[in-house]
Amino acid sequence: MTVRLEEAFAFCRYIVRRLLLRARLSRTIYLVVLLPDKDGKIGVIEVHTKGGVQIIDQANQSTQVAAADSKPQTPAILLKTEIVAGWGAVLRNMPLPPKTFIFYFQWDTDRLTPESKAQISAIMAEVENYPAAELLIVGHTDRAGTTRWNAGLSLRRAKTIEALFMETGLRHNLIEIESHGENNPLISTADGIREPKNRRVEVTIR
Repeated sequence: MTVRLEEAFAFCRYIVRRLLLRARLSRTIYLVVLLPDKDGKIGVIEVHTKGGVQIIDQANQSTQVAAADSKPQTPAILLKTEIVAGWGAVLRNMPLPPKTFIFYFQWDTDRLTPESKAQISAIMAEVENYPAAELLIVGHTDRAGTTRWNAGLSLRRAKTIEALFMETGLRHNLIEIESHGENNPLISTADGIREPKNRRVEVTIR
């Protein structure tokens, strides 16, 4: 079979056009979507490329980016059905956001106040919502007493709370303890002042 040169070149141009078309159709399109958090709060996303900037600040709003040097597209609102269809499985398996609880203590002791004792059960139940819970326990004091005494007191308070969680079966290697003494008060006071809100332990579950 004889193929003329012109036909060969035409065939090659056809193949090149097809390859270029396929490359354009298969290139990655980046989609950025702003979703509200569990409490319904909405933040702001600024999408920056060499081609420009696009801001999305509404629930379920999205923009697309075709390449690093192209301008992000005009924002559009995605339907909830589109979000569920595209990322439902991912959203269902996302870890819970960290949550912080505060236990308050009686003055100059590592004994909980009656109000804090009353909330222990609710907080323990909350921990169970975190399948692989890790706890950060931070002890604090007010500014009554010496700096050295308060450093030790805040540590004893943190260990009191640690013991409560360990009674539930939480492994010790999942608990981190810090002692801040009088250095990080919720309410600023002069030295030597008793402040109930500063006599606390903060527990962050993550």
